[in-house]
Amino acid sequence: MNNDEIIQYYDDLMRLAVSKCNSQADAEDLVGDTMLAAFVYVHKGGKIQHLKTWLANTLYHKYNDKLRKKYRSPVTVYFDEGMDIPEEDNDEYLASEEASKVRKELNHLAYITREVLVRFYYGNQSVADIAEGLDIPEGTVKSRLSAGRSQMKKGLEAMETGENYLPGELYLSFGGSEGFKGEPMSLVEGDLIAKNLLILAYEKPLTISELSRAIGIPAAYIEPIVKKLVDGELMVQTEGNKLYSDFIITRPQDVLKGFQPQLDFAHRHFDTVWDILCRMCDRISGLSCVQGMGSVEKTILERYAVLKALQDFQHFGTGRIEAPVFPKRKDGGRWLAQAVALDAGYNTKEYQEAQEYAIQGGHRTSEAIAVGRTKRIRLYEFDTTLWDSPCRYGGAYELYFKYIIPMLWHIYDDIPLEASDIPNEFISYMPTLEAVGLIGYSKDKPYVKIPVMEKVSYQEVCALVQTAVEEIKAAIGDEFTAFIMPMKAWIPKHLTSVPELYRYHYAAKYFVMAIVREAYGKGLHLKNVDACCPPVVLVYEE
Repeated sequence: MNNDEIIQYYDDLMRLAVSKCNSQADAEDLVGDTMLAAFVYVHKGGKIQHLKTWLANTLYHKYNDKLRKKYRSPVTVYFDEGMDIPEEDNDEYLASEEASKVRKELNHLAYITREVLVRFYYGNQSVADIAEGLDIPEGTVKSRLSAGRSQMKKGLEAMETGENYLPGELYLSFGGSEGFKGEPMSLVEGDLIAKNLLILAYEKPLTISELSRAIGIPAAYIEPIVKKLVDGELMVQTEGNKLYSDFIITRPQDVLKGFQPQLDFAHRHFDTVWDILCRMCDRISGLSCVQGMGSVEKTILERYAVLKALQDFQHFGTGRIEAPVFPKRKDGGRWLAQAVALDAGYNTKEYQEAQEYAIQGGHRTSEAIAVGRTKRIRLYEFDTTLWDSPCRYGGAYELYFKYIIPMLWHIYDDIPLEASDIPNEFISYMPTLEAVGLIGYSKDKPYVKIPVMEKVSYQEVCALVQTAVEEIKAAIGDEFTAFIMPMKAWIPKHLTSVPELYRYHYAAKYFVMAIVREAYGKGLHLKNVDACCPPVVLVYEE
């Protein structure tokens, strides 16, 4: 005999208890004690031949003996079969799996419901006391008690057949400018529970209780996490107290549908595209601001220009779609998030291979105002997996974006680092910056290894990049647009905040590096390069 067979008589017992008791609350206490007695008896190996009659007789015994004690109290039960259960056995039961299930269901209730049940059953508070303590009407207390009992009954019924949720992984990224505390990335960084709550609440809105049961963690533990996600605007709470993730989430299975077609498209048009890019690089090499650069700087600038031209063309493919407006966030940033969710147990081999053809985060721009003699400095970066680190900031994410520009400029302008406010923790990170190609050393003195350009010179490079983009558009633009339009990502109907353009994020994600990697494989790109030459440019205004 299992819990389901006992629980199915709940409503019958309630009708019987109501006929005997003076209040609904007393009746519900009586039914609860009766069902707990049944759990105890079965747990101890007892056999019940006529369950409905057994439950009714036990209820009468408990009523006559005025045993309306709560789950936390020892209970002595007298059965028709003449079997007594000593109080110490009841204590053993209260630590058993069956009682654990009751407590677990209570834990899964949302705070507003859970608090009422805990005060009523565990704290022995009256409806009036609970109403006063929580500053809510007595009618609200009664409705929450009823709703809570109903939810626990359903949860216990479903527990025998429910499947455990296996945690997945969420890889979040964003476009725009981050918040004061690194939002939205900081909202989920290192927090597997937050990531899985976002995954669970994506396809349809869920209540706190539904999320609690789905993830298998008491509601009390997930409520502050949910609040953080709602306050941080990664999650939305509806008027009906349901929650959903407010950004687009895709799965590798969906992303990979467009991977091989993009490689095939890039291969068909490789010769045409690469000829245009070669002419662009020749024009850039002829600029006076470039002619004085060393070979490494020229290689880095060429890499940067090739990636920028290809990515600008990639964006042209969806150019007829309105560009998103990054909303102003409560955290001070302006951003839009997106993510990939990996299911537990998913074989990532094919997906990881595809990521070799991905640019992580696109063309990233960071800025610093008034460093030394300058009034503005910008760092333009691409992160790829081809001879550069897609995470060149390593484990110093926040420090990198806060101090990398001041550090590079201090080194470039020969300002002693000791005179800066750059923390020692980031200064100690300089060997890593050397390994990823941002700085070098000459006679134990650091120097900036990437191109450093005045704004006017950088604009000359960008003008030549734009010319190449127009040439690629004229050559294959219409075909490229027709290729990516059918690959629009699915989103849930309730999710209205996702810009149309974000639904095409993976439609052309792999095109840029498909061209670059084919050129590298043919020896046409990064010739004789055996060290990291990151596609990064530092641009300043005086």
